[in-house]
Amino acid sequence: MTTVDSWDLLTAKDDLAVSEVRQAPAVALGAGEVRLAVEKFALTMNNVTYARLGDAELPFWSAFPAPDGYGRVPVWAFVRVVESRHPGVAEGERFFGFVPMATHHVVPVAPTARGLLDTEPRRRFLPTWYRTFQRVGEPDELDDRRAVFRPVFPASFNLADFVAGHVGRGAKSLLVTAASAKTAIGLAHLARNTGLPTVGLTSPRHVGFVRELGCYDAVAGYDELGSAAVLAPAVCVDFTGDDRLIGAVHARFAAELGQLVLVGYTHTDAVPELPDLTDPQPEFFFTPAVEQQTVAAEGEERFYDRYHAEEDRFLGGTAAWLTVRPLRGHEAIAAGFRALLGGSRSPAVTEVFSPQ
Repeated sequence: MTTVDSWDLLTAKDDLAVSEVRQAPAVALGAGEVRLAVEKFALTMNNVTYARLGDAELPFWSAFPAPDGYGRVPVWAFVRVVESRHPGVAEGERFFGFVPMATHHVVPVAPTARGLLDTEPRRRFLPTWYRTFQRVGEPDELDDRRAVFRPVFPASFNLADFVAGHVGRGAKSLLVTAASAKTAIGLAHLARNTGLPTVGLTSPRHVGFVRELGCYDAVAGYDELGSAAVLAPAVCVDFTGDDRLIGAVHARFAAELGQLVLVGYTHTDAVPELPDLTDPQPEFFFTPAVEQQTVAAEGEERFYDRYHAEEDRFLGGTAAWLTVRPLRGHEAIAAGFRALLGGSRSPAVTEVFSPQ
């Protein structure tokens, strides 16, 4: 057995701002298992959602069990095999996948055409999307930016396909809430390929930042809904998960809306409930399920070739508006998560964390 210095960052379930670092127990690998060293990951509201919905319909707390009263918040990370007892997996191979906030992760795997499949029975409740480790290359100049966007850009990409489909059915404009969120920015950039005029809604303090991005045709603060205008029929994509805001947007644009799509929970006080709405009724967009259907229809090679080409193109332009700062250690990680909970982070700056 390889001796490693390992720790887990545990989060109190009853107060997500409280965390504790604990030395991880030494675990000998069983047959078919690998030990992954966590190299780097970013934190977004996606990770806060995993924690806030941890005991809900998709119980993310159950993915990586923790001591009573605590949870292990999932992250999407670059990882490297530092020990292997699987004949088909070599030490030194690098992947991107779903792991807990920790220095290391031990997992049973099955090699696939594109990487590894996590075969741990306790995680079979998760869609395959979460249990797949994508094989990746060595770090390059875009590596830190991939750490930031690889967890969220698939939603942007699949939503862009969704919007393009509605253009073929007569949609005339796109309305995006939480327009400063990374997934929303990715969608707005990709939606330019459809030719749809795109209107971004954001908090008043982010209006200037969103306008300077150049990917929205018009931008309004949530306090300016009365002055915002869209062409009917419009597709509205909500990233806030805020029932009050969704109700206000629906009331303001009810005559113009053709579709209302709900994607995430960027607002820290959002609750997974909806007000009573008239038509159009909201539909939930669950990226893993949508992507699985598209891959089945299109074929893996063609789909992922399209995806990676768009991701690289998008990442190359993010340097104009996003500063990525590398940080190290569990104290920095805990502070970064607390900043997300408090809603105090600037959309123009983000961090990539290395556990060690």
